[in-house]
Amino acid sequence: MFSVLLSLMAPAAHAQEEGERAGQFTVTNPDGSPIRWPEAPQNLKERTKRSQQEAPGSLLKRNKYVEKIEQSEDFGPRVAQDFPSASMTDCYNAPYDGRISLTLSHWQWCSTFTGSYSSYEKCKGPPPGNGCVEIGSVQFRVGIMGQGHQDKSDPGARKARYWMQLDQPKVFGAPRLTDNLSFIGVCSTFSAGAPCEGAPGNGRVDTIAEWMAAGHVDWEYTSPEGSLTGEKKAFFEFSITSMVAQEFPVSGIVIAPGTTGFRCDSAPYMKWPVAIPSYGCVFDGVVSTWKFRAKPDVAETAKHVWTAQFKPNLTRPPSVGNKNIPGSVQSGMPLERLAGEAGSENDVLHGKNRDKSVATCVTNFGQSYSRGKTRDCDEYPMASTRDGAWTGDVEDENGTSHFSVKPLDKDDNQAAGRLLNAFYLDERIINADDFYVDVQAADGSKYSGVEEPTGVSSQVSNRSCDLRQPVVSGVKPDAAPEKTFLDYARATPDGWTGGDSTFSVKLPDGRIIWLFSDTFLGPLNSDGTRPTSAPFVNSTMVVQNGSQLTTLRGGPKTRPEGLMKPAADKHWYWLGDGQLHTSGGTTYLQVIFQEYYKFGPGSWDFRHKANFVATFSLDDLGTSHGHEPLYIDPVPSTPGIGWGSALLPSSLSGDGYTYIYGVDDAPTNKKMRIARVKGTDLTGDWEYLNPGAGGWMRSEKQAANVYTGIANEYSVTPWYGGFMVVSQSSREAFSGEIKAAVSCSPHGTFQLETDVYRMPEPGPWGSYAGKTAGTVISYNAHVHNSMLNGGAGPYTLSYNVNSMDSRIESGADHYRDPGIYKPRFVAFSMTPSGGTLKSAAGEAG
Repeated sequence: MFSVLLSLMAPAAHAQEEGERAGQFTVTNPDGSPIRWPEAPQNLKERTKRSQQEAPGSLLKRNKYVEKIEQSEDFGPRVAQDFPSASMTDCYNAPYDGRISLTLSHWQWCSTFTGSYSSYEKCKGPPPGNGCVEIGSVQFRVGIMGQGHQDKSDPGARKARYWMQLDQPKVFGAPRLTDNLSFIGVCSTFSAGAPCEGAPGNGRVDTIAEWMAAGHVDWEYTSPEGSLTGEKKAFFEFSITSMVAQEFPVSGIVIAPGTTGFRCDSAPYMKWPVAIPSYGCVFDGVVSTWKFRAKPDVAETAKHVWTAQFKPNLTRPPSVGNKNIPGSVQSGMPLERLAGEAGSENDVLHGKNRDKSVATCVTNFGQSYSRGKTRDCDEYPMASTRDGAWTGDVEDENGTSHFSVKPLDKDDNQAAGRLLNAFYLDERIINADDFYVDVQAADGSKYSGVEEPTGVSSQVSNRSCDLRQPVVSGVKPDAAPEKTFLDYARATPDGWTGGDSTFSVKLPDGRIIWLFSDTFLGPLNSDGTRPTSAPFVNSTMVVQNGSQLTTLRGGPKTRPEGLMKPAADKHWYWLGDGQLHTSGGTTYLQVIFQEYYKFGPGSWDFRHKANFVATFSLDDLGTSHGHEPLYIDPVPSTPGIGWGSALLPSSLSGDGYTYIYGVDDAPTNKKMRIARVKGTDLTGDWEYLNPGAGGWMRSEKQAANVYTGIANEYSVTPWYGGFMVVSQSSREAFSGEIKAAVSCSPHGTFQLETDVYRMPEPGPWGSYAGKTAGTVISYNAHVHNSMLNGGAGPYTLSYNVNSMDSRIESGADHYRDPGIYKPRFVAFSMTPSGGTLKSAAGEAG
């Protein structure tokens, strides 16, 4: 018996001595270097946070590559019963940028590398060590593709597919081609109650020769809803191992856990038209991009989105600090979708985003910004994101809001909304998914951005007239309606008791609307002093009907506000000149407002930001409160250039244009700028004067300074066949000099300067010397065209008086003596030297 055992054992002993056959399949990067696999997630939290990290350049490169695929293949939105055909070339040529795998989109994942099968002999253990001798190998190019899927109505659409291709075999030495090689796919779930079920026939076992002849294998998995609730999300990981079946079976990593996975959902809000539910699985480790093409039907919305992304400080609401609005690929800050069923918490937050956007549109663009429901309030980031106006508005110490709103053509905006919703559905972007918005030109090329028109709009035409040196006479201070305002201030229970700017517009029925910037409201104390509790607002109107005055301001009756509600913290508006405009048989009041913001603690730490045209209804002028503008239209604004210093209406200009005067602000030697618009609508297309360029320019940035020594507010008035500008001189700070200059044309050149009046209040020897705690200043003189008497005078000008004592206490100047902060009115005549000329505006040149 012993000899029989020896004989049975002899072959084994010989085999152990000689060794066994073995094989091994290994993978490397295409350049032959070892693959560094990512760390595998250990729990659901780690799995859901996994994201493909991409620099903006890599992401743009991937997007461009995906667009190329979409144009050449059946690739992209999935609403189909079967997986679409795809070419592994998509994966071979993908822009990996050094990565072993790349998620191209929610629908496609790729990996490519080199796989090598090696044959060994004389092995006394698993290769490659243990005495194993390699006799040959076969090297393959390996490509692996994952495909997501979605469909309507059928929960069975919760499925994903992987397939692998081995091609371009290269034989080295004399490998055994009869060895069996298998690839095993493993789908692991991270969601309790959500199995990952493999399809029958997943994987493949075959000889090396057969793999060389047809190197294809696939795996398909479905995700039953099981016990999941809500969106019924389930997260899965997929990995592949190889196995060579010999005396020493050797497994190998082909795709390691943590490299790829997919997410399945039945989100109830993901519905196609007619409220059809959809189901699907996607590769969630990638940030999708909405390629928003600025085609003609969505051009306005695309422009708004691009401006918000790349020129956020030009958007509304304004900010003191720099706005940083997310969503562009270049920002590296994706948007996060906010979605939920009707009545859910997310649906409520969506509503809050929308409500805040609309309220911000009202504040920034007027209560009737919709223009008869022809415009929608567009917001970016969208209300359907957690970066929206309410959910994403985390203000910094400057109150900066990182979002933008703008009224846009309703059809344009709603068409863009449909495109966004289609993107959500096509890419299966569900709640909490990140995505970017890439605004492109209509043809898919780079969007050129917001280009302001440039060049000459029309030529300058100078008029001729018999221009002579002006002679001022008959100067009378304390002119009307100064006493009317003083009497009103003493008696009003809640109206105007002091203010500055003091522009005026005459209504068709003969009444005059007076326009004031910073305004104190009543009542005054019985002894004539002002209570420290007196309301103070940034703008008001006072309607004069003979000797009767009525104050108009914004806000409810119990809480006074200015006519223009501040659009953001530390911001406010001061008004400029105004005029009447008739449209559709209705006459409106248009007023230019200038926006300012506070940037520091000092009294003078503020700057000009932008200019606007506010359009007011002339209804209910007898009601004191609630007079906010119907429309607020931004006009091109270079910071520091204030428009609305004066207006010359088309009814007085002689050429059908309204002339709009501005100031290039500075402590001294302020400079005039001039624009004009055809007709009476200040929201029309402005032209900007640049004599050196030979014309009226299309762009505000091409405007030129044309007259030095002007004030922030002044006036231009018809004068004996030409025009006169009246202004406080700014050749020295807080000068008391009011001067006039004349021209044949409303755009100048203004010349023959003459003194009109010296304001007695300011300075160490002024009328308030030794009577006030603060320095008294006088400023912003202008003639009132509303009080012209046939154009030949006498003229009435006003100027403002103020104290720089900014304290709020009973002994402070503005509270001890309310008479300081009131306009002074002066009547005067100004005629040409050497005789009397005609008093009408000259003919258009």
